[in-house]
Amino acid sequence: MTPLFDIQLRNTSLFEKIQPYLISLTITDEPGLKSDKLDLVLADKNLDIPQIGDLLKISLGYKETGLCDMGTFSIDGYALSHNEMRITAHAADFLEDFKNPKSRSFENTSLESIIQTIAAEHNIPARISPELSNINFPAIHQTSESDLHFLTRLGQQFNILIKPAGNCLIAMPSGHGFSAAGSQLPEVTLTPDSTINWFLEFSKKEQVPSVTAKGYDTDNAEEFFESVGDEDYSDGDIGYSLRGLYTTREAAKVAAKAVYKKLTQKAYTFTAEIPGNPNVLSESNLKLSGFRQGIPTVWIISRSTHSLNSAGYKTSLEAMVPADFQKEFNEQQ
Repeated sequence: MTPLFDIQLRNTSLFEKIQPYLISLTITDEPGLKSDKLDLVLADKNLDIPQIGDLLKISLGYKETGLCDMGTFSIDGYALSHNEMRITAHAADFLEDFKNPKSRSFENTSLESIIQTIAAEHNIPARISPELSNINFPAIHQTSESDLHFLTRLGQQFNILIKPAGNCLIAMPSGHGFSAAGSQLPEVTLTPDSTINWFLEFSKKEQVPSVTAKGYDTDNAEEFFESVGDEDYSDGDIGYSLRGLYTTREAAKVAAKAVYKKLTQKAYTFTAEIPGNPNVLSESNLKLSGFRQGIPTVWIISRSTHSLNSAGYKTSLEAMVPADFQKEFNEQQ
């Protein structure tokens, strides 16, 4: 098939202007709150110098099957030489006021309510997964901290994707096959024959039996422990322990589960290079079919890179095994 791309600036296609000078176009699709990146290298024949802040809408695909929208990127830099122009851009942030620092406290509230409050302050809707409805806080503080940083901190603590995207504020468990805009991503299936090359690594040292979160119940003036994993360590501080004290059992349980999933997923890593596929995006579900016995079949893509140059269109990906499937897979082995 014939690789194809398009670049739009202010709703005008630049394809005819850029195509004769294109050396390479690379999009790195990062997971969660990391900003996706665009690298564009052109043969410089007195091309116009790009304007910092200009928005480029990028599409990739094939002439025979059509183009897929890969996102909108804001130009943040360029480099010139005697024969090349290199343009760098990152995923456009349409909500700059999310970066303004604030100081306040939320008391006797839920994560769902906090997200809804912040979304309303920015006049955008909130899209929140029902799985997050049971995370509550007696008190949580935002001190000289932007809404973006505050939400990032909460997302990291509970392994949740919280991100302003698609002109709304989304919140959902990480690795559930949804895009940053909250839409369902297509599942990607790979066979050995559909890859250019692949590599799998297993590291036992990354496996953990359990994760325990400690808390303090102020009403009863006593410590408590919440554990997630293969063993029940709820009566003591045993296994991998989280720092700090949690104020409710619900919050402690959710935090322990989030960290357990994150640590467990590091045991298996899978990387592959394949013919270009614009549907391979971070957070997509990946299925391996026809590989040798002993290789997990269910994965989550954690990072993807799309490269278009004179050699053609290729996609490279990194993936991890979901914690729930990994436990089932290990038991079967």
